Amino acid sequence: AATCPPSRSDERAIERTVHAFYHALGKDDRRAFDATVTRDFLAVDVDKKLTAPELFDAVAASHKAGRTINWGVGPMTIRIDCQMAFARWDNVGSAGVPPAIAPRSWWESAVLRRSSTGWRIEFFHSTLQPAATR
Repeated sequence: AATCPPSRSDERAIERTVHAFYHALGKDDRRAFDATVTRDFLAVDVDKKLTAPELFDAVAASHKAGRTINWGVGPMTIRIDCQMAFARWDNVGSAGVPPAIAPRSWWESAVLRRSSTGWRIEFFHSTLQPAATR
């Protein structure tokens, strides 16, 4: 098996991809969002399996309905194995329809695949933390 030791530049690129994913969702920017995910992307979020278009459309519909979502991606733990990577982090933010925006925290992770254009998210998982742990 080929060895390919992880590099700090790969870790930074993975972090940038995850942050770009949230930035694109926050701005309802489908082109930017599509640049962060693979064609066969799958998310497990809000107790559902979602494709990339389904996740994007759900967030955009939430925004259109007046809901504000503020994400705060914390430090990441990243493991890299050549063409694949795993990242996990806590996401501490808030969500709601103003003025009723409440604190929210999520446990999140992603599997990323190296592509010719950089790292892309292939699988994303998010679980809302119970209120007692926030």
